[in-house]
Amino acid sequence: MLCGIRSCSARGSATRGFATVEVLVAVAIVVLIGTLSVLSFGGTDRARLAAEAAEVGLFLQETRMRALEGGQAIEIVLLAKDGLLVAGSERHVFERGVKVSPDAARIILQPSGENQGLALTLARNQEVAHVRLDWLTGKVEVR
Repeated sequence: MLCGIRSCSARGSATRGFATVEVLVAVAIVVLIGTLSVLSFGGTDRARLAAEAAEVGLFLQETRMRALEGGQAIEIVLLAKDGLLVAGSERHVFERGVKVSPDAARIILQPSGENQGLALTLARNQEVAHVRLDWLTGKVEVR
């Protein structure tokens, strides 16, 4: 018995294929998810470096406040090769993959905020951030 395309009883509703619209919707969803993931990964280095710079700035501000409240000078030591910024008994460990320059620095932060000044450059892949400790006032700037 010959069956026509529309009249064959062996070809029931269970063997229906996907409609063109369904396939296009699925492709559009995959493209959208792919685009969003690429965009979010591209901003990861920038966001992580900005967060690291903000943490370093906060660390320096907290050190300034401890010097002011304690009325004593605090020594700040940068050991970039070890990934450390040490201020008295406190320390900040730089995130892996962040390169810091200069390689080493040592300054004394007075209770008044005076110090020798410190300018740090943080880099991760193509991204760069700057943290600066003003020599006269002790004000911290993060860019």
